[in-house]
Amino acid sequence: MQNVALSKSHQLKLGISSYLKALRLMWANKLARYLLIPVLLNIIVVVVLVFSGVGIGDWINGIIERSVENMNGWIHAAMIGIKIILPIIFFALFIFIGGTIVNILMSPIYTFLSEKTETILTGKEFPFDFKQTLKDVWRAIIIALRNTAKQLSLTVLCLLLNFIPVVGSVASIILIFIINAYYFGYGFMDYTYERWRLSPKDSRKETHKLKFIAFATGAVYSLPLYLFCGAFIAAFIGGVSTVAATISQISLKENC
Repeated sequence: MQNVALSKSHQLKLGISSYLKALRLMWANKLARYLLIPVLLNIIVVVVLVFSGVGIGDWINGIIERSVENMNGWIHAAMIGIKIILPIIFFALFIFIGGTIVNILMSPIYTFLSEKTETILTGKEFPFDFKQTLKDVWRAIIIALRNTAKQLSLTVLCLLLNFIPVVGSVASIILIFIINAYYFGYGFMDYTYERWRLSPKDSRKETHKLKFIAFATGAVYSLPLYLFCGAFIAAFIGGVSTVAATISQISLKENC
């Protein structure tokens, strides 16, 4: 479908340079305000998860209180531990999958941003179709869930490398980053491929041909996820990543 006879370096350069173009395009066309939505969603998601941890902890402690007749010091300590540890576990869960949850929730906005970007760059209008929009959003959610499952499976395999001292740990970190970057980039690129009516299978093939663009696009999004609370930063970048991916794809299409 596209001219894929591009060197690895050309693809990487195109993927990275598209971010600067994306920022300029969003600022010039008053699209930057949409970057605040995922940040708010992140706050909502983390609050819900933490309070879920608190609620489940209280529920477990309630069961213990009703089941144990003689409450000793160890049991009280365990109950306090449950009340403290569960919210921390749920917050850690947010650190690992918060970006994916927000990407799923942001699917309608990312779909809109990708469509708006193509309209700005090519002049092509896309009449609103509620039924088609629902299909687009559902497809984005399914692909996000599939990619997340693949990411987690491959990540678990990479973590096994940590049994090899030093070298294995370094290799594990690098491979996990590459995997996450590729699959996140794939998700951002699919918003355009869906609008061009490529099937999920064809979208996957096209993304694989342009895997270094997918990696470059996803790498910028993924980097903050390695920082504490980096999901908040990544959420802010998600909209830019979608626009950057669309710019790269249109650039290649126009140069076929």
